[in-house]
Amino acid sequence: MLVDLHTHSTFSDGRYTPSQLVKMAAEAGIGILGITDHDSVNGIEEALNAAAAAAGAPVIAKGVELGTQVGESSVHILGYNIDIHNKNLLDKIEEMRHAREKRLHRMLDKIGALGYHITVEQCDPKNRAVGRPHVAKALVKKGYFSSVEEAFDLLLKRGKPGYEPQPKLSPEESVELLHGAGGLAVLAHPAEIENLPLVNTLLSTIPFDGIEVYHPSADEKMQQCFLQMAEKYKLLVSGGSDFHGVEGRFPEQLGIFKVYAEKVNIIQKMLK
Repeated sequence: MLVDLHTHSTFSDGRYTPSQLVKMAAEAGIGILGITDHDSVNGIEEALNAAAAAAGAPVIAKGVELGTQVGESSVHILGYNIDIHNKNLLDKIEEMRHAREKRLHRMLDKIGALGYHITVEQCDPKNRAVGRPHVAKALVKKGYFSSVEEAFDLLLKRGKPGYEPQPKLSPEESVELLHGAGGLAVLAHPAEIENLPLVNTLLSTIPFDGIEVYHPSADEKMQQCFLQMAEKYKLLVSGGSDFHGVEGRFPEQLGIFKVYAEKVNIIQKMLK
């Protein structure tokens, strides 16, 4: 059975609605679909309703992706089986959403001073965890850049003139928050951290439940490395495509990056 435990909808920076993701997952033969929007659980109810109403729809894994920071490294943490009505979780997500909105204004002021004039409305902030992808899409639509990737490479990446740091939780705070909401905490796409000693430190000092071994950023060699870490630290193994549906970002279609249920033992814990 195919599974995909890491996807993003229009409630963060994905292109498709939760209902559309459910339909696409069913068509791709995905049996379990994780809705893991950035700092948002607002799309999960829609996904659950869509799955309940459609024959052959996937089981929905209720999730979220929290952004954290360690020094100069961005560390993302996936939460699964969370109580989407947990007050502490919702309060913190709302706080982070407001921080994102303030960051958006600062970013637009910064790039405006450089000659790139974008409005908040053009970044489509409603019901979204607003971030650089929204700004990049608006820049492309206005003709400043030919692609989202070009906008990031030349303007929005860390170290580029339009970059604005994002207020984030610490990994410890995020894991505690997810556990408090009854969920599992999984270190997301560790290959993107590009710092194996830091990955080891995080896994050895913070009570993670799992690690995302299978992800487009990790080749087979990296996957084997992360499998060894999972065994060393007694962690569950997870995997997903990190699907956004954005043109030019792999995978452009749901189901192209294949993760098989027998390879991700977190499934057993999630379905209990």
